[in-house]
Amino acid sequence: MRKLKIAYFSGRMFSDVDLSLLMEAKEMAEIDYYVPVFKNYYKGAAFNIQKPSPKYGIYPATELYSELTPCSRLIDANRFFVVNSYASRMWYPRNLWLYIKLAWRMRRYDVIHITDFPQYYEMPLYTLRKKIVLTVHDPIPHSTAVCNTPLVLKARKWGFRLLNHFIILNTAQKEECITLNHLEKKQIYDSRLGRYDYLRMYERQHPNGAKDDYFLFFGQIASNKGIDYLLEAMKRVHEQYPWMRLIVAGKGQYPFDISEYQQLDYIEFRNRFIPDAELAELIQGAYCAVCPYKDATQSGVVMSAFAFNKPIIATNVGGLPEQVVHEKYGLIVPPCDVEALASAMIHLLSHPEKLQEFADNIQSDYAEGPKSWKDIAKGLITIYQKIVEKKS
Repeated sequence: MRKLKIAYFSGRMFSDVDLSLLMEAKEMAEIDYYVPVFKNYYKGAAFNIQKPSPKYGIYPATELYSELTPCSRLIDANRFFVVNSYASRMWYPRNLWLYIKLAWRMRRYDVIHITDFPQYYEMPLYTLRKKIVLTVHDPIPHSTAVCNTPLVLKARKWGFRLLNHFIILNTAQKEECITLNHLEKKQIYDSRLGRYDYLRMYERQHPNGAKDDYFLFFGQIASNKGIDYLLEAMKRVHEQYPWMRLIVAGKGQYPFDISEYQQLDYIEFRNRFIPDAELAELIQGAYCAVCPYKDATQSGVVMSAFAFNKPIIATNVGGLPEQVVHEKYGLIVPPCDVEALASAMIHLLSHPEKLQEFADNIQSDYAEGPKSWKDIAKGLITIYQKIVEKKS
């Protein structure tokens, strides 16, 4: 049986999961990876592009951006492309023409895998809708304003109406997604996230300053992340373990006043984009990572931490309990509960042997076990084959 030809079109914000997946799936199918890059949006996740190129067109990624060369050590550079536009206005005619050409180019593939609902100039992709499978990263939109703009909600509405195949990454929100969007169960395929193994190319035996003396929050700063509860919990932790610190690393606008916490010498804020090399060092050096979210789907933060077998304290929201199985890969606590969060942090500090137990479980299951990318990639190829069969 010939290998399927797949076009994998995904935004830079998902590049961490995409690279980790494609490292494994490249052996199972002929997969060409396309990433849109344009003037005001060119950084994100695994891509630390310094300056957008003014060129228009579809180019080999490393030809246009030398910063993406490290990625070519993980996937085939000959199958890695950027769809590059430069206009700052979304409806600029040249953008639309570029995506018409992209849709024409994608006719040759058996399946087109996309990871977000098409908007603006990406609409020509709908001409190939029978070939498209969409990974729905957020089956239920986050509570943040950016996830609930009229444009985003309209894009979701039309995507669910026009497309026939969807991949869901957690089972907790599957039924609600089906009901909310008037889907049939046969349209939904199950998959999951694996750990973000691409980060391991930055692994160091002895990362600078690694003392395991800090809890770590990392990721985009947003109102649903529960950082206010974490900061209050850290005060309680500090009373019993005065040597313990907290690092909050990520870019975004805090939805509350942090000036009080900035005065505390045991809390450090890095409110900026965190490059992968720095992120890898932060994760490796942390005692434990914390996801105190108020609401969530599944979390790439969890899988970034798992890349280095770092356990997680997370809240009981969305798909997080599926990822951070309580007392197996970390601890699960109720959301918006300062006392419960502080108690979990103190519990792990007083029982350091649990950290090693959790780390061993992560390595066992996510490296080669049932949650590995090899297993996930095999499932994905099966999904592609089913779509091809339904189309023929």
